[in-house]
Amino acid sequence: MIEYRITGEGNSETLLFVHGLGANYRQFEKQHDYFSKDLMVLSVNLRGYGNSTVLQPSSPADFALGKMGEDIIDLLDALAIERVHYVGNSMGGNVGYELLKSHPDRVSSFTTFGTTAQLQKSEFTIKILRFTYQLMSSNALAYLSSLSGRTKHAKSTIKKMMAQAPKSTILNTIPVLANFDYLDVVKDSTAPAMIIKGDQDVEINKELSSTVQAFEQRGDFQLKTITNAGHFANLDNPEAFNKILGDFIWTTKLYQGLTDN
Repeated sequence: MIEYRITGEGNSETLLFVHGLGANYRQFEKQHDYFSKDLMVLSVNLRGYGNSTVLQPSSPADFALGKMGEDIIDLLDALAIERVHYVGNSMGGNVGYELLKSHPDRVSSFTTFGTTAQLQKSEFTIKILRFTYQLMSSNALAYLSSLSGRTKHAKSTIKKMMAQAPKSTILNTIPVLANFDYLDVVKDSTAPAMIIKGDQDVEINKELSSTVQAFEQRGDFQLKTITNAGHFANLDNPEAFNKILGDFIWTTKLYQGLTDN
């Protein structure tokens, strides 16, 4: 079962937001407020978050990105939604690449932020990360994560989300997010695509060059940067984020039903 929030019912186009590691669908409240007048807006809690279920006891195999992608497809089927305009942050972007690979017909457009299509970390690095998370309390992890925010609102929202994230979910997902390569998926994809960069999202921005190059070679791609924003760009600067995403929707004719009136 996947927990979700949906607003703007009755609008013809669906905009889907998917969170990253440790976050949840509350990350996108301001996007629901902004876009629901013109679009049906859907946000989800990935398996292991909120009331979204996962078998217990669980293992990293239960948090495979492909399985998370299939959870979303099952939800779209249950809601009778044929296609979505996909927006994923961090791990949510990786889940989106799984959809581009396995269900490209369900993706009308593709936007990521705080996400790269290629990452390779050593087994030693993975073990150190898991060991660190095991040692720290949930409150300590939430506080450290909140430091990635650039505003009081962002820090508060990040802290609340991270404090709610089950530690077992985090520990089982870390190995899944350490090694992946979707560059071939990028090259084979056809959906209009955009990457939004927070200019202060240092760790991800160091890994973005191969992803940007693959999209630029493919074409039908936009790269946008938000200043004074980090890994959670939509929380750090929601006004700029919503404007950039709205412009992308307009230029890729996702608002076609509105412009025809």
